[in-house]
Amino acid sequence: MSSNQPEPNESLDKKNKKEELDNTGDLENLPDELEDLPPQLKRVVEATLSMQRISATPYLSPLQEKINESHISKILEIVEKDDERTFADAQASRKYTLINTIVVLIFFGFITVFLVYKDVESYRELLKLAIAFAGGLGSGFGLKGYLDRKNK
Repeated sequence: MSSNQPEPNESLDKKNKKEELDNTGDLENLPDELEDLPPQLKRVVEATLSMQRISATPYLSPLQEKINESHISKILEIVEKDDERTFADAQASRKYTLINTIVVLIFFGFITVFLVYKDVESYRELLKLAIAFAGGLGSGFGLKGYLDRKNK
């Protein structure tokens, strides 16, 4: 009977090790805590899990063993603050663009009012130069946007 007892224990150990290997490489059944992560953080976790699946032995780094809920919540807070800063930066950029556009329009209106009645020829030359400048500026921004999209 004593020879029969080690066999079930050995088979249980083998079964447990096989289940551990299967669980480390199972990317389709992520824990519920990982489903609620932001997409960027979720990709990092999935990449880490897929690297563990490729390796023959399950490898846990010392950092992974030490991470707890407070660390995850702190990471999520940092990501949220970064999103808020990005939004504030976009808002400031829009305000800056609006102010510059208003200044240019006021300057153009001022030039129009004073030069159209005094010196029409100078006004035409200035208008041609302004149109050429705006066209060059617009095509430059368009080219930059095209190149940025192409490089992504």
